[in-house]
Amino acid sequence: MISSNRIRLKGGEQVDIHDFFHSTYAGFTSFASKYIPDLAVCEDIVQDVFLAFYEKPRIFENLYQVKSFFYTSIRNHCLDHIKHQKVTNKYKDYQLKGEAEVDFFFGEMVRVEAFNIVYEEVNKLPKVMKQVLLLVLKDYSTKEIADKIGIAISTVKTHKARAMKILRERLDNLLLLFISWIRGK
Repeated sequence: MISSNRIRLKGGEQVDIHDFFHSTYAGFTSFASKYIPDLAVCEDIVQDVFLAFYEKPRIFENLYQVKSFFYTSIRNHCLDHIKHQKVTNKYKDYQLKGEAEVDFFFGEMVRVEAFNIVYEEVNKLPKVMKQVLLLVLKDYSTKEIADKIGIAISTVKTHKARAMKILRERLDNLLLLFISWIRGK
């Protein structure tokens, strides 16, 4: 047990804890660095083990048993730290993955909503303009559209141009909203 600041051994021998600390601290820190590359973390671990030892003294057979206790405690603290880091890293990875999924979700939501708004506006167009534009979106050529609907090629071009102008005017605010959302990312 510690009598004031001394480590008592079973044979009545005593070791000053401060001397023991100063003579072993560098070696214990080096030992911890075999497990953990961060020197500051190693120093903290060694100090924590000394503090725990100081707060809860024990009686040892000899000085070798004291050192063995410290090596074992430091190793266990290092392994606990490594386990904690793994959990922390998994959590960080999970958070990053979750953020990516949220970004994907919102991106898809915006894309689908934008498509729905465009589709609603296309449905509001006059019948022939709507037909022309839907066939353009399905990759029909101007001639194929003219043949399918039974109108002149020039009329197809006129309906397409007017439909695009109407949609640009109606969807101007949607485009601004979309651009501001992209910039906010």
